[in-house]
Amino acid sequence: MAEAEVALQELHMVERESIETGERRRGERAPLDGTVTVQFESQDVAGSGENISEQGVFFVADAAVRVRVRVDDADEWRDGQIVRVQAMGEGRLGIAVRFDE
Repeated sequence: MAEAEVALQELHMVERESIETGERRRGERAPLDGTVTVQFESQDVAGSGENISEQGVFFVADAAVRVRVRVDDADEWRDGQIVRVQAMGEGRLGIAVRFDE
């Protein structure tokens, strides 16, 4: 099984657990009151179409969407991948990034 397929299956299992039994996180979270900057790697994202309407399209990506993340003005950038995008209303998006180990 391709690495991207495994990652997508793991993400789906985590989302299902979150919906069915409450949130189960792999690590502790801490509040963050700072600016997060994300650089998207230049890449095309293709996948299997699920549905389409006049307003948009929903699809499942065949590969990870790779990014680099910096918190506040830290010197260090961390590599990772987007694992969730959520509409927050008023044109805002919540973006979850899983850091590489």
